[in-house]
Amino acid sequence: MRLGLSTYSFFWQISKDNPKALTLEEIIKETKAYGLDLLQICDYPELESYNDEELIRISNIAKEHGVELEVGTRGISSAKLTAYLRICRLLESKTLRTMLNDETFVPGKEEAIQLLKEATSVFEQHGIQIALETYEQRKTAEIIEIIRKVDSPILGVCLDPANCIANLESPENVIKLSAPYINNLHLKDFKFTRKDGWVGFSLTGTSFGEGQLDAASMIKVLKEHKKQPNAIMEFWLPKQETMEETVRLEKQWIEKSIEHIEGLFSRES
Repeated sequence: MRLGLSTYSFFWQISKDNPKALTLEEIIKETKAYGLDLLQICDYPELESYNDEELIRISNIAKEHGVELEVGTRGISSAKLTAYLRICRLLESKTLRTMLNDETFVPGKEEAIQLLKEATSVFEQHGIQIALETYEQRKTAEIIEIIRKVDSPILGVCLDPANCIANLESPENVIKLSAPYINNLHLKDFKFTRKDGWVGFSLTGTSFGEGQLDAASMIKVLKEHKKQPNAIMEFWLPKQETMEETVRLEKQWIEKSIEHIEGLFSRES
């Protein structure tokens, strides 16, 4: 599998709360500096305001640095998918990661099926796949049922088992259900810890390989189904006492996670 970074890998480095926030151009360069050649620009709404010339400029910067771009958004309304088809084409992204719901539109099952049937017929013409992410707002079984009923070779699952814990789904079951349909992968580790006084738990992110996600078993299941999706690194990094400390830790997590994941891929190959 091919490893890439996400705008979520740089969550605090691009945050509006960061007085030294990186630009999109800068994180493209940073991706290459980490030795990777894939960046998923995910849930980055500024893209929607870029005109064609601005998107082509970003695409050219990525090409100059040898970085391939993927795009991610939320929602499957006709307007949203039409807008992101343009963005994908101009950034030369072969994948659009999205979710069934967005902030203003929550389609029912049948409506989702119809919208995705219409969209996939157009996206397929341009060689762009759509990956529906597993997450807490919709049960994984429902997402799989929708994909099966749309029945398009370019529609699949963006697997992120960590998200589904909030909907009381086990990562193991989410992986098992999704495996035959995966066309994109989010690598995000997590752990549960007891709160002070042993009253409840906290679910927080970790550097990849330091949490409770059984990544080796996940890779094994993907291999059994002959799936080798692009694997995009993300983090749930809590804000530290200062922005400087948060950014320092985020950079550390990127470096440690790349080393761990590349070692994992090497062992499982």
